[in-house]
Amino acid sequence: MRTIIIGDAHGCGWELATLLDRLGPTADDQVIMVGDLVVRGPEPLQVLRLVRAIGARAVRGNHEDRLLRWRAARHARTQGTDQGLAASETRLLKAKWLTRTAEQIDEDGWALIEGLPLSLDLPTHDLQVVHAGVEPGVPLANQAKRTLLTIRTIDDEGQPSELRDAGPLWGACYQGPPHIVFGHNANFKPQLHPWATGIDTGCVYGGALTAVVLQAGEAIPEIPRRPEAMVSVQARKAYYPVA
Repeated sequence: MRTIIIGDAHGCGWELATLLDRLGPTADDQVIMVGDLVVRGPEPLQVLRLVRAIGARAVRGNHEDRLLRWRAARHARTQGTDQGLAASETRLLKAKWLTRTAEQIDEDGWALIEGLPLSLDLPTHDLQVVHAGVEPGVPLANQAKRTLLTIRTIDDEGQPSELRDAGPLWGACYQGPPHIVFGHNANFKPQLHPWATGIDTGCVYGGALTAVVLQAGEAIPEIPRRPEAMVSVQARKAYYPVA
């Protein structure tokens, strides 16, 4: 049995379908997505349907979290109870890219998104999957939700930061076990740290959609010595400008 962990799809349906065709997952394999299944790419509904069709599991990404907040804010506005909404929630309603995605999602897709956990534990590989990362030195059970969804770096005061240039990458500071597999911080090459592996290779920005493929019981730290453990599909185009 293989474990296949796939990076941020961001609504890139063709790329996800092509990657799955290349990998050929069977009923004996487990497929896991690192979050940000949708938003910014052109085919969010196709991605959600593919995830359901193959029985994949996924963690919640920051974009799924924003979609759920958008839906709650839209409901409040429809019900006339939006006077108490925070300014941040009101801004979500004005985000065209969120609205465009939300209006394409069917009820099955919403049910999938609502059920996404913040982390998945894979003890047979001694790893955990989260969307963005963890604060080094803090047990997973004590991690802040915002950290799991948005961390990129550790700032000068030793605090988790969403910024790319606030300090060193959190993965460079983290000491396992367990190993952490994550997405979120898009880079056209995987992030390979001793105890953390980042696989958001910027598909929606014109990069690639990347998967880590582990054999039964295989540990992540072996990957750099076995290049075939990473499989990528090049994006057809850049669907969204690089921030």
